[in-house]
Amino acid sequence: MSIRKRLILSHIAMVAMPVIFFILTAAVLLFLFFGESQPFWWTSSGGEEKASQEFNHLKKTASLNPHKLLERTFINEAGETLSNQGAALLIRKGGSIVYRSSKLEKVSVDELPAFGLENENRPIHRIHGRLFSLQSYDFYFSDGSAGTLLLLRDASFIKKFFPILFGSLVMMLIITNGVLSYFVSKSILTPVSSLRKGAEEIRQGNLDYQIEKFRNDELGELCEAFEAMRQQLKQSTEVQLQYEENRKELIANITHDLKTPITSIKGYVEGIRDGVASSPEKMDRYTQTIFTKADEMDRLIDELFLYSKLDLKRVPFQFETIDLRSFFQDYLEDLQLELPQQNTRIYFDDNPSEDYSAVADRDNLKRVVNNIIQNSLKYMDKDEKHIEIKLEHKKEFVLTAIQDNGKGMDGNTIRQLFERFYRGDPSRNKDTGGSGLGMAIAKRIIEEHGGDIWAESELGKGTTIFFTLKSSRK
Repeated sequence: MSIRKRLILSHIAMVAMPVIFFILTAAVLLFLFFGESQPFWWTSSGGEEKASQEFNHLKKTASLNPHKLLERTFINEAGETLSNQGAALLIRKGGSIVYRSSKLEKVSVDELPAFGLENENRPIHRIHGRLFSLQSYDFYFSDGSAGTLLLLRDASFIKKFFPILFGSLVMMLIITNGVLSYFVSKSILTPVSSLRKGAEEIRQGNLDYQIEKFRNDELGELCEAFEAMRQQLKQSTEVQLQYEENRKELIANITHDLKTPITSIKGYVEGIRDGVASSPEKMDRYTQTIFTKADEMDRLIDELFLYSKLDLKRVPFQFETIDLRSFFQDYLEDLQLELPQQNTRIYFDDNPSEDYSAVADRDNLKRVVNNIIQNSLKYMDKDEKHIEIKLEHKKEFVLTAIQDNGKGMDGNTIRQLFERFYRGDPSRNKDTGGSGLGMAIAKRIIEEHGGDIWAESELGKGTTIFFTLKSSRK
C-alpha cells in the first residue's frame, strides 16, 4: 500500500473511530433515558428486585381492586416496604396525589408524567430538580377517575456518568491517534532509518552494504533507487580502480618499450663519440641502427597516440557503404607487392552471388585488417605460410574470417590477445613482439563500428580472427 493511501486511511480512522464511539455513547444515553428497559450493564440488586415485586403486586391490586389503594393501612404498609428497599411510591387520583412516600413530599402533581404515558420510552425523569428512575402504571378507580401508580428510585448516579463518558471519549481519541501515529510513523521511519544507515555506510566507503526493500510503496521504490545507485557507484568505483591499474600498467609498458630503444641509441651514440666506429662501414652501421631504433620509437608513439584517442573516443570516423569484396581484392593486390616472404600465399573466398556491402570507415578498416595479417605473419612457423580471408553474410552483419596456418594459441593467449601491450612472445623481441597494441587497436576500431571481434585457435593448426560489420542492406 502506498504512503499516500496509508496516510489517507489513518486520517479517516482518526476521525471515524471517535465518531463511531461518540455515536455508540449517544445511543446508550438515548437508550438509558428513553429506552423501555434498563441497559444490559444495569444489574439489579436484591432490594430493587423486592421493590419490583412489591410494585407488581400493587399493579395487580390496582387492576382488580383499585379501591383498596385508598385504604390507608394497606397503602402505608406497601409504601414502607418500598421505602425499605430504597424506592418511593406515589399514587395519583385524577389531578391530585392521594399518597406519596416521605421522600416525595415536595413533588407536585404537575411534575409527574401525564396519564396515558405509561409506555413512554423514558425511564429517567427529572422531578423537582432530582433524577429518578420511574416506573408507572395507569388504571381507573371504581368511580371512573384516572389513577396512576408511580415507583421512583434515585438516579442521581447518572450525573457521574457524564464525566466518565467525556473522559472515555478523550481517552479514545488519544489512544486512536497514538496507535495510528505509531504504526504510520513506524512504517515510514523504518525504511528512512535504513536509508540513513546506508548513506552513512556509503559515506564511510563501504559500498558492500546492501539496502533492503521493506515494502512496495514510495519508500520501497526509494530504497530500490538507492540500492541501484549503490551498485552503480560500486561498479563505477571498481571500473575506476581498474582504469587506475591499467594506467599504471600502461605507464610501465610505455616506459619499458621506450627505454629499450633509447638505451640502444645512447649506446651507439657513445660508441660514435668514443671513436668505436672508426671505419665508414661501422659508422654507417651505427647510424643505421640509431635510425632504426628512432623509427621504432616513432611507430610506438604513433600507435600509443592512436590507442589513446580511440580510448577517449576522439578518433573521427568517416562511415560509408563499402563493398567488402572489392575492398579485400584491392587490399590483397597491394599486399602481395609488400610481402617480403615469397613463400606466403593469401587466398580470398567469397560467394560471387552474395552482396557484402557494409557500413565502415575505409582507412580504419584497412588498419584492422593490416594489424591482423601482420600479427599472423609474425608468429607463423610453417615453411609454406597460408592466409585465407572469407566473407559471409549473417542477417544484419557481414562476417569476416582471417585464418592462418600458424602454430596456434592456447586458451590463455586467446583470452589476452586483444589486451593492450600483450605479446605472445614473452621475450618482447622486436622482430616478433611488436608494440603489443596492434590487436588492441583493431578491437577498439571494430567496437566503434558497432561490431565484434574474437579469435578461435587450435595449437599446431592455426588461428582464425573473426570480426563483424553492420550490413548496409535494409
